[in-house]
Amino acid sequence: MSVGPILLFLLFAVIAGGIIWFSLHQAKKRRELFAGFARQYGWSYTPANNALAGNWQGTPFRTGDHWQVKNVLAGLYNGHQMVAFDYSYQTHSSNGKGRRTTTTHKYGVVVVQLPGALPHLEVTHEGIFGGSVANALGFQDLQFESDQFNRAFRVKADDERFGHAVITPRMMELLLARGEIGWRIEGNSLIGWDAGPHQPTEVLNRLQLLEQVIGQVPPYVWRDYAGVERR
Repeated sequence: MSVGPILLFLLFAVIAGGIIWFSLHQAKKRRELFAGFARQYGWSYTPANNALAGNWQGTPFRTGDHWQVKNVLAGLYNGHQMVAFDYSYQTHSSNGKGRRTTTTHKYGVVVVQLPGALPHLEVTHEGIFGGSVANALGFQDLQFESDQFNRAFRVKADDERFGHAVITPRMMELLLARGEIGWRIEGNSLIGWDAGPHQPTEVLNRLQLLEQVIGQVPPYVWRDYAGVERR
């Protein structure tokens, strides 16, 4: 091996080592950030708990592989049991020539425990699958009296009557004002998620939003669907 290739190899080795060191350093700083955040609010902190990925069914869970759950916060938020964490999974594609590409998808997830189990309901922003295209693919969403809300959000519910009972004019007003994340009712869990790992301030903002969503569910919905009396 001549001097040129040796120097090139060493250069690549140094660059690769630097990238690995920087990644590990950033991950350590993130762990320290969330550990301190947890102490501030009296929550528990766990660096990783991949088993949590199997607790829920819908977006962003149960797709791809190499599921990872990191920087787990758990505790009470204004009387609601909650858990928040960084979540990631991988998908793979091939160019047909044997070359495999792996993509890592990252999310910030916040889950708040509900007072009782409710039917499935999911609210997300309208994306590329909007209007007639979504309907053709079987993604028929509920329609409401607000055209502005219908243009901005997709609402899917197993029980259409339940969906309309939860998405009241006041709920629509709340979501139009600050519906920055997708959220879903899954049993007794209210799950909020958004792309990219979140920061402590975002965790608090998302917890506040989910708490407001719970507060906007009419008392008769809790009584009729969950057998829970709320005012």
